[in-house]
Amino acid sequence: MIATEIDSQWFHSNPEREFRLRRQTPAEFGAWPVALEPGMTAWCIIRKSDGALEAFALPEGETWDDYDEELAPFFKRLRGGQ
Repeated sequence: MIATEIDSQWFHSNPEREFRLRRQTPAEFGAWPVALEPGMTAWCIIRKSDGALEAFALPEGETWDDYDEELAPFFKRLRGGQ
């Protein structure tokens, strides 16, 4: 998946950021090859440099720290170390 126009606008408004954390839209998580398990929420991280998007799920009510220092290594793990 690639970033949306809204993600591009967010990066334009937050030029110091390299990653964006947000919940996925219904259309995005509807494209997952398997359905979300009950009690899970779909999230994604977008990388500014190339618009790459990595999706993941967390239990409802949980979140991830929204700091580039936390998101960068997590994004790398989601991409298999890339």
